[in-house]
This record gives sequence, structure tokens and C-alpha cells, in this order.
Amino acid sequence: MSFLLPIAKWIAKSDRQHETAPRSKAQPTVEWQVNGLCNYDCTYCIQSRKSRVGYPDTATIDAIVGGLGTLPGVWEVKMSGGEVFAFKGFIDHVVPQMMHRTQHVISVLTNFSAPIHVLRRFSELTGSRLRITSASFHPDTAKLDEFLAKAIEYRECRESNNPNSSFVVNVVLVPGSVSHHFRYRDALNDAGLRYFPQLMKIRGGVYPYDDSEIAMIAEITGGSCNPREVNRAPNYQGFFCEAGMSYFIVDQKGEAYTCRTAKKYSGVDDAFAPDEDDDAVNGQDDFKVKARLGSFVRGDFQLFREGGLCPYSICPCTVPANRGIVHLPPHTKIPTEEEFDA
Repeated sequence: MSFLLPIAKWIAKSDRQHETAPRSKAQPTVEWQVNGLCNYDCTYCIQSRKSRVGYPDTATIDAIVGGLGTLPGVWEVKMSGGEVFAFKGFIDHVVPQMMHRTQHVISVLTNFSAPIHVLRRFSELTGSRLRITSASFHPDTAKLDEFLAKAIEYRECRESNNPNSSFVVNVVLVPGSVSHHFRYRDALNDAGLRYFPQLMKIRGGVYPYDDSEIAMIAEITGGSCNPREVNRAPNYQGFFCEAGMSYFIVDQKGEAYTCRTAKKYSGVDDAFAPDEDDDAVNGQDDFKVKARLGSFVRGDFQLFREGGLCPYSICPCTVPANRGIVHLPPHTKIPTEEEFDA
């Protein structure tokens, strides 16, 4: 028995190898790892400890914000760390600069450990341009009742300052603790908060849960493979993807890459070790070489003119699928503009 089975059946419904590039309906999105510094030390963190350090200086922030400001149209800039609120410069400099020098909408991924007065200030600064607050609940560090109380108070801030924004709570399905998720889900739902479970990712893929926890995961998720409802870190290899064209990531040094997995293959981060025997889609090996998009600091950043077939065997983040960057099979429900929230 395997939790991968429903994904395999889902993917099998699409003739991925022969998909051509339809007209883009994607929401252009940047994921900016603002800083590496984090105030938590979760044993299941996908980022290696050596990458969870540091933060950019003012010149680097200004260069990145300036570069983002030149992107055509309105993009969603989803900012994360490390933990963004653990970096004082996030509220003092990054957010004000984004509001002043760009036209883009803002989202944030946070462990929600910041004091409510800091979160309130963030809400005030971003105003109508705040789109999504993605808050991660870490039961090994945070207490559920305190997390809920803060989330409810933050909701009141958003109702005043960001009434069209959304809020979602991510919780990793940590092996040995999956049974606790029934309580987390029910408590969050009872508080009117969105629960979003994530399978635990390990070096090279997804944790191999035992049969009992696979059954619990199926019950918790309702067996869903919808990336809006659960992060299963699926394999989209062979699907048409606009990474590098309508989506990219930028790290705290200003280096840009087509996507998270592309950065792993670039040799910069070894959290995922590339499989030397990986059978990429024919003709796509060179796509891995093109993972780098340049640097906002050096001034040589450049987007691709078009997308291509995904050459990677894992997509650890749901953003590309939920923003229409990955062209999923026709039968798959794609979130609407109002439903983007993970």
C-alpha cells in the first residue's frame, strides 16, 4: 500500500509527454527567500541548517526590490525565510520598499511566531495589496491554543486593513504524530481557519510512511491530490511548466532560479540530492543547466521567453500548481483568483 498510488492514478490520466504550450492563464509569481535566519529549529525542516542563517544588507534588498519593480504587470511576491519576521529589516525596510517601489501584491510564509503588534504592523503596511498569509503551525514549538488566539486576533487586523486577503495554516504530517492531525484540523476548522496538511519531505523525496499512517493521511485529506487541499510534493515531470517565465525564486543574495527544485539541481543547495540516474524527459536535460536566471545584484537577471516540459521528479511547493504555472490535466480543478491560498 502506498500514498503515491492516488497520485499515480491521477497523473496517468494525462498524456503529459505530448502536451503543447496553451495560452498562459498563470498568475505571475515570485517566491523570495528574504533571509535564511530562522528562530525555530524544526527537525523536519526541508532547509538544511547551513542554509537557515544570514540576512541581506540594505544594498542587496534595494537591488532585489528594484529588480522586482521592473517586472511587467502585477506579480504576486511571496516572501519567506528562514523566518521573515525574525529579520528586523523585513518590517523596517523590505515591506516598505516593496510597497513604495513596486506595484505587486504581497504574500508571506511565516511560522507565525512574531508578536501580534508586529503582525498588526505588517497588516497595516501591506493594506489592500496583501494577498495571502500562509502560517505554519509547528506543534513541537508552538502551543495550539496560543496559535489559534493569535490567528483570530490577526484576522481582526486583516478585516480592517486587508479584507480581501486570505489566511491558511500549514501543518507538516510528521511521522509518529499523524494521529494528532485530526485534533489540529478540527480545532482550526472550528476557529474558522483553513487547515492545509503537508507530507513530510526528506532528502530526495517524500517520507515513506507506514501503512497505518498512510491510512490516517487518506482519512485526514479525504484522499485528495488537489494541490489546493494538500501538499503531496508530486511528480509533474513531463507537464508543461512556465517556471522561469511566469514564475521564479530569488534567494537572500539576489540569485534567481526557475524553481525550488531547479536550485537543488544547480548545485547551490543539496537538501535534495539529484539522482544521477534520473531519467529526465527527453530533450529536457539542458533545462536543468538553465536553472539560473541571473542575479538582481549583478544586474544580469533575465526571464525565459517561454516555458517547457518539467524535467524534475518532485515539486515540493504547491505554489506553481495553484498559480497555474504548472499546466495540470484538464480534469484537475484549478483554483480561481479568489481561491489561491497555499
